Amino acid sequence: MNIIEEARWLAEHPEFAERPATIDEFLGPNYLNIEGKVRDGIAQALRDIFGKGVPDGVRISQVETAMITGAIGIGKTTFASIALPYMVQWVLCLKDPQDFYNLLPGSRIAFMQMSTSGNHAREVIFGDIKARIAASPWFKAWPHDPKYTKSFRFPKDIWILPGDSTETTFEGYNILGGILDECDSHKVTKETDYAEQGFNTIQSRIASRFVDNSDPDREGHKGLLIVIGQMKKATGFAARKFSELQENPKAHVVRMAIWESFGWERYTNADGTRRSFWYDIDRKQILPDWLGPEVIDNNKVIEIPRAFMDQFKAAPEKALRDLAGIPPNAEDPFISRVHTIQDAETRWIASYGEDKIPVDDSCTKPKLADWVGTPDHTDARRRTAHIDIGYSANGDAAGIAIGHIRELVETPDGDMLPYIVIDALVRFKAPPGGEVMISDLRRVIYDLKARGMRLVKVTMDGFESTDTRQQFIKRKLQVGYVSMDRSKLGYEDLREALYDDRIEFPPYLTYLAPGSQERVPILRKELMGLSDTGSKVDHPKDGSKDVADAVAGVVTTLMNDAVYRKGLSSRGSKQGENSSTKSLDELLSVFDNTSRSLGPLGMPGRSASSSDVSGSLGLSIPDRLRR
Repeated sequence: MNIIEEARWLAEHPEFAERPATIDEFLGPNYLNIEGKVRDGIAQALRDIFGKGVPDGVRISQVETAMITGAIGIGKTTFASIALPYMVQWVLCLKDPQDFYNLLPGSRIAFMQMSTSGNHAREVIFGDIKARIAASPWFKAWPHDPKYTKSFRFPKDIWILPGDSTETTFEGYNILGGILDECDSHKVTKETDYAEQGFNTIQSRIASRFVDNSDPDREGHKGLLIVIGQMKKATGFAARKFSELQENPKAHVVRMAIWESFGWERYTNADGTRRSFWYDIDRKQILPDWLGPEVIDNNKVIEIPRAFMDQFKAAPEKALRDLAGIPPNAEDPFISRVHTIQDAETRWIASYGEDKIPVDDSCTKPKLADWVGTPDHTDARRRTAHIDIGYSANGDAAGIAIGHIRELVETPDGDMLPYIVIDALVRFKAPPGGEVMISDLRRVIYDLKARGMRLVKVTMDGFESTDTRQQFIKRKLQVGYVSMDRSKLGYEDLREALYDDRIEFPPYLTYLAPGSQERVPILRKELMGLSDTGSKVDHPKDGSKDVADAVAGVVTTLMNDAVYRKGLSSRGSKQGENSSTKSLDELLSVFDNTSRSLGPLGMPGRSASSSDVSGSLGLSIPDRLRR
């Protein structure tokens, strides 16, 4: 910007003594003097948040909330050490910051840097901020008070304060900007998630003190809260906040892989092609070159530079978390091949049809569809049910699963094992102030028997209700005790069936609790969140496993009681008899076999091309993926 344009900007914004720098100017020699040393991905994230051009003179940034997460080493600390001084510089350019923000004269305007502990806050990001400011030619004109070594106190009552989320030292400050660091490493107790508490504390102080009245059509504030840190698990604070902010039009979120931080140019050939491979993040499998995201669900396939192939081969989950920034569903996932969960549901749909939904979506009064348990749905095979009992409004829900063995199938190891079908899933959640009624759970079982289902046994996870056992026995039902908390056998049987493609279960969307606005695929959610604690299979904090427990209870009964195998046929295939879909594993198996055997016109001796394989699989392969 030339002198005339600069003068015009200042004339249009008389509140400023100096025009604030653009983010690119701020990285340059007159300010931080680190231009060219900041990674491409981090520099772009800064532009996306603070804007590429000249500041508008109203708000400190383009958005009110930002989140930077992803792989280890992408430069999150570097980002924070630039972003916070940039905000301070913006405010110092004002003639009278307190008057600009409608604060009383002498009011302190604070920028907070919140970490897992006060020491960590001062030693890590605060240390980098100190280094940036000390080396900056611009900040030499705005010296901070040297008496204060644990904070920055600039002229015009502009402060930078480090701290941790468990402290109350932030109370009383006019917080305009803040950084919540190490967002998934803050203390979590039964009562408090300190990352959530810290976020809410800063957010509320910005919103209450820096209201944006510049535009009558805009409601919000003029500050900026930034969340940074690795997303360590799919159920933690970072994952929740990431999903929440993605839906917020006043927020900007970035999840960055390590190669995105460096920039793809580093992994690109002179002709513009990338030295990369395709990777299925659910199957944790490297895909053939021709099989890209145009063929498979784009959300499940990512492109990765070949420089990182060895890490993804050796330790897939670690590589996904640390290099791609994609966290596991649980800290120590019990089911690591999560695609098998979706595959089981897909097989059920192939068997019964997309329009066959056994249970409606009510969480307090779920109702079985009229066709469930009738001759059109079931046959003469023996069924078993498991009830995972929940009582209180604040505790677990209650889950019911009913299933049978369709046939015996041959596994890759040559064993003949049951192919299990879950006929129906039901979940009850207590209404506000109420509890799950055991009579409602019994009624599901009675209803299915009345419809003609050959239900021979019901297992439960406890013998709390003598009346329930007596009622079942009176109706000629066997009753058993199966606990998912005292033994991992049920879940190990379930996992083995998933990995062998020997189970299918219906899609089940329901609301987590009364008043919830969004339906969730409850069984998928529960299975993907399971973790192995060593002594048992457990659910995440604030999670559940009631329906998953019920399914595991059915599976272990079917696997370990020979009566359910009587009279069944055997088949040398892993898929259900009505299944018409091929899993990706099958497609890749066909590819491997075909590439070893096919020659011209069916003659051996030549590796198969993508067109050979695509024809055999019935796929349309994009031209750019053909080799």
